[in-house]
Amino acid sequence: MLLFTLLENGFLQQERGDVVVFNNTSCEHPETYKFAAECKRIVESQYGIPFFFVQFQSYEDARQGEWRRLPTYRLVNEKPWSEANPDGFRWRGEAFEELLSLKAYLPSQFRRVCTSSLKLEITRQFLRDWLASKESIPRLGHGLQASQVDVDEMHVRHVRSRGGVPKSILAAKREYVLSRPTGRPEQRYGDFSAPARPFENPALSGKVFGQKAWFGTGGIEYVAFIGLRGDEQLRVARVEARASDIHANADYKGEHVYMPLTQMHIAREDVNRFWLQQGWGLKLAADGALSNCVYCFLKGVGNLKQVHGAMETRKRRKVRGFGSTIDTPCDIEWWQRMERTYGRDLVQEKRERTNENASDFIGFFGASSGFSYELLATSAGNGEDLSRFQNTVLPCDCTD
Repeated sequence: MLLFTLLENGFLQQERGDVVVFNNTSCEHPETYKFAAECKRIVESQYGIPFFFVQFQSYEDARQGEWRRLPTYRLVNEKPWSEANPDGFRWRGEAFEELLSLKAYLPSQFRRVCTSSLKLEITRQFLRDWLASKESIPRLGHGLQASQVDVDEMHVRHVRSRGGVPKSILAAKREYVLSRPTGRPEQRYGDFSAPARPFENPALSGKVFGQKAWFGTGGIEYVAFIGLRGDEQLRVARVEARASDIHANADYKGEHVYMPLTQMHIAREDVNRFWLQQGWGLKLAADGALSNCVYCFLKGVGNLKQVHGAMETRKRRKVRGFGSTIDTPCDIEWWQRMERTYGRDLVQEKRERTNENASDFIGFFGASSGFSYELLATSAGNGEDLSRFQNTVLPCDCTD
């Protein structure tokens, strides 16, 4: 709604370098991808504004004489990945798992590395490239067929950074990321967005160093529009606090945040009414339980039960253009596998619990909540009441 309001009122200009970014977590519902692709088609064809899908990936480079895996992003097109479409977006959880494997631990309500790494950091990386006004993003990594990372050196760095995971467990968790492509090819913007081309903006002159834009004092300052509503005041307050001093906050130097829907006092029912009038939109329930990463651990117990009920009834169906959703983020068994693979087993790691009432295993929901995706899955079959977790597994009330 915010995007099309800005476009209809002429607030976005191609020649200034304005751009739309969709962050692909690889864990969205197929209908979300269809909706984002339709938004991209309309924005580019009717308004001439570039619209990019960006996706997390890692690459390998030598730093201080040692090969390492480093985070970056790549451009992807608006169709699902296949061997015939190698630049397509991933939707079977690949980017999400690559991050978990790189970090070797799970995100949680208190450590939201998925949001920061899959969305915030790669958007900033993308903008540093985009505002440099080049025709492409550069190649990264050695591009060799196999990983060059030495497991022993990797574990020494882990310990040096105060990590306490035994080498065998760390190696097992890093196995997936080390099996991923070791480099990112050079990618031309024009191959991923029809209106994209280098733009000449006098405000950017002298603020590009090498191939990248420089943000903050003496560099580029830019406006980021965020579609938070007027009835999301806790989330609005969090963003306002972040944006209160753009020069002091190193992670967001140069960024000016605006939230027009908040100033317009737009509420959820206004957004729903807007989309009912369009004749097209996101083909998911308006209550939002299936939006964002399908089984996101920040949705709270009530919404997760609703999500699980909805997804289990259609699990065996194929989605047009996507195929089967079995063993994807639309399937709770995928989330159980992520939790088992990348969670922390304190017994295996020979670590003591800090809370005697907590679990020996730390999953997406933490050690003290007692909740897990396995419990969510089994409760549906045995009719177990999950209401006792309502106060420990809380829905998200903040945003980055």
